[in-house]
Amino acid sequence: MKKVIILSLFFFAACATEDTSTTTVQETTTTTVQENSIPNFGPINVITANDFEFPKFFYTTEIKECTALPPVSFDSDDSQNLVESVIGFDWHKYHMETGTSLVVDHSVINLPMQTWMIATHNALINGDDNNLAIAKDFAVQIAKVDTLHNSYGYEELKDLGMCWENNDPDSPCHYHEYEFAANWFGMYLINMHSLKDEFNQEELKEVNRYIEKMYEKFLQPRMFEEQDKGFYGMANQGILALVYASWTDDKELATEEFNFRFQEMNRLFLDDGYIYNNSFRGTRGQWYHSYGVNIGLGYVHIAQAWDVPVPEQILYKLKKSAEIVNLAITDYDKFTSRELTEYVRNATSEENARKFTHQMAFGIDVLMKRIVDVELVNDPTWMNMKQFHIKEGIDTNIGFNPLCI
Repeated sequence: MKKVIILSLFFFAACATEDTSTTTVQETTTTTVQENSIPNFGPINVITANDFEFPKFFYTTEIKECTALPPVSFDSDDSQNLVESVIGFDWHKYHMETGTSLVVDHSVINLPMQTWMIATHNALINGDDNNLAIAKDFAVQIAKVDTLHNSYGYEELKDLGMCWENNDPDSPCHYHEYEFAANWFGMYLINMHSLKDEFNQEELKEVNRYIEKMYEKFLQPRMFEEQDKGFYGMANQGILALVYASWTDDKELATEEFNFRFQEMNRLFLDDGYIYNNSFRGTRGQWYHSYGVNIGLGYVHIAQAWDVPVPEQILYKLKKSAEIVNLAITDYDKFTSRELTEYVRNATSEENARKFTHQMAFGIDVLMKRIVDVELVNDPTWMNMKQFHIKEGIDTNIGFNPLCI
């Protein structure tokens, strides 16, 4: 057995993740739209339930050995202790005490989740029944105490203040609490696909009770909601809808999600490859543009893994968007010259600049080449900063590791 790499040594870069919500206010930008024409593809093709099948492991039909993953296993007490730390963890209390509009420390919930997912993956590859039993037991323990369910749900946000109140970076951002709890739940569901055969009937009943309870609070209220503030984590929860549909074998729900999300992507990804909101967030436009492209490509990877016929318009726009990722690297001034007639609430000032490809999109180069055949040009800052996130093992914005597909 390989020695275990203790993930927590490598995650300081993730412990101070800056605001990804769509309610921030720094500076505003008002500009003019000048879009290129798009080929006439006609209307977006409608996806039907006959077009796809659910892969056993959600994002793939087969779990393969992946050298990009750290050799984590539950033979290590440290790995077990890290996962145990999230069971019943009071994310609501922690975020209320530590979170701001600018910074959110999600490592306390995501590092245990990533460790659990990686150890499960490695146990499947190694045929390690003992580690699989431990991974399964963690799933049940998480469910029994309704882990993270006391976090703010989407409906509760309506009665709370917005992020960046009075332009104050230290003001609370309750959306972050909801967002990271919802995405954490999505990763729980993804890993449950790998463990589904391990549960007895009583255990499966308990985890399904928990899944339904989390679904009703964190996913259902926001399902199929049009987004006017860009394309962000888990494809604006589209990936969460797909993983829930896959777990419950609900092809009708998955079909509705694909049709809705492709229409949303067609609207939010502009004809020339820029992304509404993401690309126009001031000195973080490049950062958030690549963030959105990575998530869009991740969503399409899942669709293709399911044999869904991805509309030509979406592939065309994603290719244009990937080319804009490269433009921002090679000619930043030209990238920022693209104009948008819109009030951009969450554009940032120079002091909060992030003029590089988003470091959490550590597999964007693989996805760009695989999905739209675009090579990522050299971005030295991204190349350096992504190393910390590669060691995390799972891209928490799409729910899987692009280096393992």
